[in-house]
Amino acid sequence: MDIQTAEIEGAAQTLARVIDGTGGAPDLIAAAGHLLPFTAAFCVVNRKGQCPVYLCDTYPEGGAKEAVQLYAGSTYLLNPVYNAILDGLPPGLYRMADLAPDNWNPSPGTPGVLVEDAEEIGYRTPGWPAGLQELTLLAKLPEGAMGEISFARPAAEGGFPDDLLARLRPFLPLFAAAFRQLWPRHRDSPAPAEPERKLQDFARSTLSPREAETVQLILKGHSSLSISLTLGIALPTVKTHRRNAYAKLGISTQQQLFNAFLHWQGKARQRP
Repeated sequence: MDIQTAEIEGAAQTLARVIDGTGGAPDLIAAAGHLLPFTAAFCVVNRKGQCPVYLCDTYPEGGAKEAVQLYAGSTYLLNPVYNAILDGLPPGLYRMADLAPDNWNPSPGTPGVLVEDAEEIGYRTPGWPAGLQELTLLAKLPEGAMGEISFARPAAEGGFPDDLLARLRPFLPLFAAAFRQLWPRHRDSPAPAEPERKLQDFARSTLSPREAETVQLILKGHSSLSISLTLGIALPTVKTHRRNAYAKLGISTQQQLFNAFLHWQGKARQRP
């Protein structure tokens, strides 16, 4: 799919507004719209040890927009992109499915997630439109922050094949420059006080270190086989850690584990 001169000019002019200080986060998404077909997008800045800073989104009012806020305030800890950033993922363009673990598939009935076999990573947040594929643009920012624009497009319309990524990739330096200009305006704005939450803190006082590692990987979407390979332990040992962890947490299913995690997150947000 060839890119036209008018599309290049539109993207460049829109990014220029952000770089010269007259544009904002919605212009980042608008600039990408000249180059890439997508249904909706959101823009955040990721920071290690803190929840993402929400900048804007183009999702429709109602459940979809609420789902973006749920992600920014809670389920980001389980998100493949956020966890890849923590692991040192460099800036660039990434399909969500390429970053997801092998078993990214929470159990049916889990609050905060809906299992959807047709989804590219096996689940979606309630309110999130069904049947979407996601593409993430990441831009490196000062002090370890990472700017992110997440684009969504129906799988039925082809998702994000390589030729579409090729249209956007040459503009990554301009998006990064625009993010660097934009970020200081939001970094210094007052933010609600929140306790620092890390997935590693979940059930840490209840479980052994190995059991806690196992639970964290389950929550991130790893299968028992993947946990075995990741931790370098035998598969039966993984199953033992899982069984013991569930017993200590008073649960018996993966669904209940996600319930317990989201309940813990909710309590963390309620602390003074």
